[in-house]
Amino acid sequence: MMRTNADITIYNRCFDKATRLDKYQWTILYGVFWDERKAVNRLQSGLEDADKVTIIIPFTVATDKKYVTPKEFEKQEDKAGYFTLQEGDRVVKGAIDFEITGKISDLDKEYEAFTITSVDTKDFGSLYMRHWEVGAK
Repeated sequence: MMRTNADITIYNRCFDKATRLDKYQWTILYGVFWDERKAVNRLQSGLEDADKVTIIIPFTVATDKKYVTPKEFEKQEDKAGYFTLQEGDRVVKGAIDFEITGKISDLDKEYEAFTITSVDTKDFGSLYMRHWEVGAK
């Protein structure tokens, strides 16, 4: 069994064809491993934030929604029962129920939110070792 130290909230971006605007659907995942690194890069133009997060999400993660691939998620007419992991989506440490009714920047005002930059599927070994490795900045 995989060791876990946190719960997270994923914000999947969904394009609303009726309003032609991006909307965000949140999903809480209970029991993941969260590893955060705080850093700063020095550039000629000044300092740049280089914070980085690695999240290990077991295939057996506790949630009330079903995981689907990003392509399957896009095809779903009603996305309410599904979540996905894809670059550009947002993640927050902790189980929060913040609903984004305006812009995604509203999330950043309330929480330290990270943007997913990579998703690696590790689907080998026993069921309890299979997981997604998610990178975020």
